[in-house]
Amino acid sequence: MAIQSSFTLTANEIYDTLANMIISQEVFADNLGSHQTLVDKARVDGGLLGDTKLYYATDVLSSSAWGNDAEAANLLSLDRAEDPEVQAIKLDIFRQIRLTTDNYLTKRAFADEGAFSSFNSVMLGWMRETKRVYDGTLYNVFIGTHKATGAAQTVSVDLSGAASLTGVEKEQMEAMLIAQSMADLFVKMGDYSRDYNDYGNLRSYAKEGIKVIWNSKFVNKIRKVDLPTIFHKDGLIEKFEEEILPERYFGDVNGSQVAAASNNGQYRSVVEKVYGSGASAVHVFPGDAIPSGVIIAAGEGYTAPAKDVICKVVVKLPPLMSAFEVGTTFFNPRSLTENHYLTFGHNTLTHLKNYPFITVQVK
Repeated sequence: MAIQSSFTLTANEIYDTLANMIISQEVFADNLGSHQTLVDKARVDGGLLGDTKLYYATDVLSSSAWGNDAEAANLLSLDRAEDPEVQAIKLDIFRQIRLTTDNYLTKRAFADEGAFSSFNSVMLGWMRETKRVYDGTLYNVFIGTHKATGAAQTVSVDLSGAASLTGVEKEQMEAMLIAQSMADLFVKMGDYSRDYNDYGNLRSYAKEGIKVIWNSKFVNKIRKVDLPTIFHKDGLIEKFEEEILPERYFGDVNGSQVAAASNNGQYRSVVEKVYGSGASAVHVFPGDAIPSGVIIAAGEGYTAPAKDVICKVVVKLPPLMSAFEVGTTFFNPRSLTENHYLTFGHNTLTHLKNYPFITVQVK
């Protein structure tokens, strides 16, 4: 969207036909001081050859009574294991970031070569910074909104015991209730169980392999009280500090289309998209608020959950597989412009069905 210049040169105090000159020009380069890095821990190998990564899950075997000498007759019997479960992750999403620059007409807006060079460097740097924003927000929204199947993969924490309290006492009681529920969950996950994976295979999970991704709303609440006192046992304090996502990434995805009349601005975007057109067009990254009064396709938005999500508990992060990342440039001799492109691909995000993807929420 074109923006009119917000300043004009100042008329000279002595000569009306002259204007006072610009002293210097500085292009801000410190635009993104930090990035969401959870996605970097989830990256897996991809490449140009092939498009599918297969994950195999097998189940436990069984034991049988041994019949000593009578077993001789069974020597040629076959005891095959059950067929493994196979999950395919495909490279099926491709995106492109585009930027047009020039070394002629744009340069006329700058007083010296240094300022112009700085401007071009910052703009070109935005291409890979934009990809990092896309990757980080897309992954965070998936973590905060995705839910696995199975009743055991949704854990509700009853905080009603703190309802009659106020102030620090209430915060401390809620922290203790959350700590107890998390400790109980870790014990259950360490036991032999078929509850915490989509296949129903027999599994147990070591505590050091469990990862907790916290909603900042609850982390900040618990930090108001004495954290070491509440989380001192069973390594809970280490789990408390593992990964923290801002509250805005947690919510419930709309399962059906939302009509324009029903969208009052309460939805956030699951995808990067431009809503509207022309002067009213609004570009959003995943996690940004969707403008009110526009149609939201099924699965493209999410609202704040009716039951607040405290955290997500996983053992293996959902994978982000990269196909390629290629930067290219095209010079147009007629317009004296350069088109820059950054093209990349990745898989549709999903959790690995062999591992837990547990949502811990307020009852």
